Amino acid sequence: MQLSVVYDNNAAEGFHAGWGFACLIQQEDTTLLFDTGWNGPALLENLKKVGIKPSDIDILILSHQHWDHIGGLSAILHNSASLEVYVPQAFSPNLKKEIARRAHLIEVTRSRQLCKGVFTTGQLGSSIKEQSLILQSEDELYIITGCAHPGLGGIIDSAAKMGHVTGVLGGLHDFNDMAKLGQLSYIAAGHCTSHQDEIRRKYPANFAYIYAGYSVDI
Repeated sequence: MQLSVVYDNNAAEGFHAGWGFACLIQQEDTTLLFDTGWNGPALLENLKKVGIKPSDIDILILSHQHWDHIGGLSAILHNSASLEVYVPQAFSPNLKKEIARRAHLIEVTRSRQLCKGVFTTGQLGSSIKEQSLILQSEDELYIITGCAHPGLGGIIDSAAKMGHVTGVLGGLHDFNDMAKLGQLSYIAAGHCTSHQDEIRRKYPANFAYIYAGYSVDI
C-alpha cells in the first residue's frame, strides 16, 4: 500500500504548498483520496505530479467540514465520472446535497470497511465531528488523520480495537500527549500539528515531517 501526501502546508520542489491536507492511498486495484486541501487547482496539479487524474480515484473520504480539507472538493467532483464519497453524518445538509448531485454519497456514523485493508473510524468527537482512516498492512495498523480534532489518543484507542497500531500520518492539531506517541514506531506529522518540533526531539528515530510530494510504502 502506497501513501502519497498531495496537499500540505509545505511542499517538495515542483509541488504546490497550501494550508490544508490531502493524502492519496493506492491499495492494489483501488485508489482513495483522503481530504482535498484548500485549493482545487493546486490539488489537481499535485495529483498530476504523482501520475493521478481525478477520474482514477475510486473513493474520496472527507475527514471533517473545514475549508482546508474540503476546498478542493469541487475540482475532484467536476473531473470524476464515478466516485464514492464518504463523509461524517454531521456534515451540513447543503454540502451533502451538493455531493449527492455529483457522486455517490455515503454518510458515516460508525467504523466500516471501505475496501480491502482500509477502514474508517466512523465519526468521532463532540464539537467537531471527524473521521480518520485505519489502514491494515499485514498485522500492523496505520492511522491517517485530517486534524485529529477528537484527540489522537481517542483515535488510537478506537483503532486499537482492530489490533496493534504501528503509526500515524497527518495533522495532529492541539496534540501534546507525548507519552501516547511512545507506542508508535512511525509518526509522520504535518499540516496543523502542534508541538511538531517537540515530537521530533522526543522521538527522533520514529518521526518524519510530511509535505506535498512525500510518499511511503506500508
